[in-house]
Amino acid sequence: MNSAEVINKTKWFSKFSLSFLAIVGTTNTALFIILPLLPYKISQFILPVGFLTLGLAILFSIGFSFYWHRKENNGTFNSVKYISWLSTLLRYWIAFLLLDFGFQKIFEVNFNYSYHINDSLSSALTGPELTWKYYGFSYGLAVILAFFQIIGGILLLFKRTTLLGIAILLPVMLNIVLINVFYRIGPITLFTSILITLGLVTLFLQQKVNIINFFNQHKNRLPSIGNNFSRSIARVLCILIPLLFVIYYNYDVHLSKKYFGKWKVTSMTRNGKLVKENQWQQDTLAWKTIYIEERGKMYYCPNPYMYVDSTSLFMKYHHDDKEQNFKVISYEKNPNKPDTIPVQINNFRNNSMQWKMILYKDTIQMELKK
Repeated sequence: MNSAEVINKTKWFSKFSLSFLAIVGTTNTALFIILPLLPYKISQFILPVGFLTLGLAILFSIGFSFYWHRKENNGTFNSVKYISWLSTLLRYWIAFLLLDFGFQKIFEVNFNYSYHINDSLSSALTGPELTWKYYGFSYGLAVILAFFQIIGGILLLFKRTTLLGIAILLPVMLNIVLINVFYRIGPITLFTSILITLGLVTLFLQQKVNIINFFNQHKNRLPSIGNNFSRSIARVLCILIPLLFVIYYNYDVHLSKKYFGKWKVTSMTRNGKLVKENQWQQDTLAWKTIYIEERGKMYYCPNPYMYVDSTSLFMKYHHDDKEQNFKVISYEKNPNKPDTIPVQINNFRNNSMQWKMILYKDTIQMELKK
């Protein structure tokens, strides 16, 4: 069976998906180039014109796929020629966009340093701002991402290296799509990333016969170790042991989950004397906030407005679920011989509790509110 006969047996959806990705993707790429170059005076029309153009491209791709399918069934349409044209169009617009994104990272247009984001509290940042700050922190990481996008984009420009380009780019693009979805990067960016990923998947599936043959021909030729039963046991243990370890660890950690969070110190007495409201400005042990974290971490912070590492006190803790108390471990005075400090918890009510502890010979009582 030759390639033309195989192609002639494709269903309408295959024709639609290829037409949609090639035509709509090319239109989207053209808009990506043209719209930013338009004068500022007509900026209010950019989005409506862009959405209208994309809508027309979608309608055209649907109509063209029906026309193609009908003509093919009548035997009057050269599917091989049109699949070749559309696939080439698909490869080229994906390569164009990924090369553009790659060069943007190298020249610090994408993920460049943002002064206002850097000076903002992370809790106040949006998903896109958090993403920008994270990836913009390291220029080296941005260059590595750019390298994969540029090399993969160049490989897509040649038929002979298309599959290698897809193998490089597909994991990168899947990761980008997930970031765009869960960090709510924006509908236009999300749409473009999904188009690129689906385009790569479509090009990948065009090679599925060759891919299957490749893996069949390149099986591991090394001799097997042990018998089938021992190998099966080893495989099960490799899955089961990590799972049981994490379940046990999760159970132990989450015994203290009800205490996790940011606790405001509403009142504090030291040796029977009330600590003044503004005493934290001179006394780093006049805590205003206590952070109780997972993995036995606890931070005592005097600043009521934000966490400041240089003035805060870090301790480890162990929670005794039966006695309903903490054993806090302080490394402040001697890291090699840490102090173990019992913390008595009273009147715990989900969002409030009372603490009593002795720290460095000082008796401390606190009212805490989440």
